[in-house]
Amino acid sequence: MIFRFLIALLIWTQIGLAQEGYSALSRFIPNGSYARDVVFSGTEIRIQHTQGVPFRVYTLDAPKRLIVEFNAVTFAGLEEEVFSRSQSITGVRAGALKSGWSRMVFDLARPMSVDSAGVTVAPETAQAELIIRLTKTDEDRFAAAAKKPAAQQTVVTTPRDASNADQFVIVLDPGHGGIDPGAVVGEAHEADLMLSLAREIRDILRKSDGVQVHLTRDEDVFVSLEDRVSTAHALSADLFISLHADIVTDGQAFGTTVYTLSETASDEATAKLALRHDRGEILFGVDLRGADDEVSGILIDLARLETTPRSKELAGAVVDAVLMEFGRVNSRPIRHANFSVLKAPDIPSILVEAGFMSSKQDLENLKSPEWRTRFSRAMVAGILDWYLSDAALASQRRQ
Repeated sequence: MIFRFLIALLIWTQIGLAQEGYSALSRFIPNGSYARDVVFSGTEIRIQHTQGVPFRVYTLDAPKRLIVEFNAVTFAGLEEEVFSRSQSITGVRAGALKSGWSRMVFDLARPMSVDSAGVTVAPETAQAELIIRLTKTDEDRFAAAAKKPAAQQTVVTTPRDASNADQFVIVLDPGHGGIDPGAVVGEAHEADLMLSLAREIRDILRKSDGVQVHLTRDEDVFVSLEDRVSTAHALSADLFISLHADIVTDGQAFGTTVYTLSETASDEATAKLALRHDRGEILFGVDLRGADDEVSGILIDLARLETTPRSKELAGAVVDAVLMEFGRVNSRPIRHANFSVLKAPDIPSILVEAGFMSSKQDLENLKSPEWRTRFSRAMVAGILDWYLSDAALASQRRQ
């Protein structure tokens, strides 16, 4: 019981730390975003985006500006007309910062102070809305407050509180992205194919009641291995699935393969794949820096006593569903490798090679919208089958 408590405490601590560095990408939603003047109370700004991300709000002087920064939001579709209803705002613009954050700048017609700033997240869609309320102030107070972040700033993800504790939270991780295209065959990039596949799986899963689905990236951007796992922890994920479609340079390979974590690879080819996937080392899913090595090892091993068999059962359920849909998978469809994205000891995790881009037939499949739809449906069937079975076994594991 003591070790279980320590694991829970360390995991909960890591969730808070992960939230502070949470950097999943969100998209600005023009429809529903606006600014308006409220009689006797100031100005209200609403910024809608596809998922909750960390933000900060502050003002700058000479000239007077309201600064809103996110980690991170893309602003395709942003026009000044979106926020033109307020006479307190004379202009708006946005862009990316070198730090990885993104920034919106609102030009102010008069001195305004930040009265409140907070985010609401819709549990059914994960869509977020940042609501900022400004009140009129004088020049001296504005100058004194400029460059100071608002007291109400916060880091926001989708919390697993009592209102949505019964939600099944899945994090889908489309491999590679941005400066790392993954496997490349002709004009086909693994990063692009896996993002399309992840979006389709997400959209099908969201049709199921009680299921929340998040992506580690929703655009062609680079996300570090550490941030991919941190995202899963920040969202208190029940399940983590990384999606890939690699190539083999020695011999031939085709068909779907599912990997679970192992300190040693199940074969030489798998070891080579792991080296290609892991372009850097990451921390384990629990922050054990400064902890005694022996205690750390015990805590990780105890957490994996539960998650390792669950990950293997998930791999089997996914392979069975894909086999039922297509009638074939890889000749050795379940394998084991030391992939960094599978190292969170407290979250059941698998890495799915949907196919091999070095196989002409697999590549044609991966590029086909019809095939991706069939594959996505099979993935969803496997995930939900596992979820029902895992829930039935949960009481036995707690005993």
